[in-house]
Amino acid sequence: MADPRLTKIGFARAIKLCAFAAFCPQKLVEEEQTYKKERKSLQQSSPPEQPRAYRVTRALWGSLALVLCSIAAGYLGGKVLGTVNCMATASMVRGLQITGATILLWATLFVRGWDIQTWGGETPTERVNRWLYRSLHCIGTAIIVASLSLQ
Repeated sequence: MADPRLTKIGFARAIKLCAFAAFCPQKLVEEEQTYKKERKSLQQSSPPEQPRAYRVTRALWGSLALVLCSIAAGYLGGKVLGTVNCMATASMVRGLQITGATILLWATLFVRGWDIQTWGGETPTERVNRWLYRSLHCIGTAIIVASLSLQ
């Protein structure tokens, strides 16, 4: 059975790892090696595993929170843009919608699965893959909602 314990990765380090994935993959490879060393230093006994049903419930409500935050950010961003710009043109709305759709499709097509998956699914590369996927989806959604709040 895989060891599901994760090492702590703070927000700033997560951003740094995502930047490495996008612009300097060799640095991400080096971070992966550091991670393997950190994993070896963990104590060997695994904590009791949380029932999977709780994981599904937490993922369900956590993803809803992300969706609602993306919608709120997009709506507020669109209102601010409409206030600053004073007049939303059809071409501006179309441009935002095309940009949002482009980012959503990009996230969907880029995400990796089996080709990077490990037994535990806990490596920095896998975590960066999930973070980028979710971030791009939230950004794309926010941009589309912003375009709708301009109308």
